[in-house]
Amino acid sequence: MQDLLDAITTGLQNGDRVDSAIAQSDLPQEDADDFVEMIQALQSALTPQEPREAFAADLRAELKKGESSFLERLRGMPARVHVAAFLAICFGFVLFALRRLFGSETPQEMQEEAVVTPL
Repeated sequence: MQDLLDAITTGLQNGDRVDSAIAQSDLPQEDADDFVEMIQALQSALTPQEPREAFAADLRAELKKGESSFLERLRGMPARVHVAAFLAICFGFVLFALRRLFGSETPQEMQEEAVVTPL
């Protein structure tokens, strides 16, 4: 029954004739005609509608509820956090440049010195 109704609905939506689908089923012709009329009535009554843009935006915001992108969270931070992050990046870059400039590729090892201690 479900396959027949699906075939009738698909046929009506595509504008095809549904007589072959009805003939293949063991459903009486009167019942099949009732189904065809009901599906046609539903198809004409239930026309697809596009939602308003404001409704779509509100629904999207409601579904996200708290999910924000990285940039939105970054913009919401106080100015002092932005300044501190900028200074940390600049300081790190200066340290990196100084290390490259003076040729210090590896950390220098400390040399052990002999210390005279009284016994």
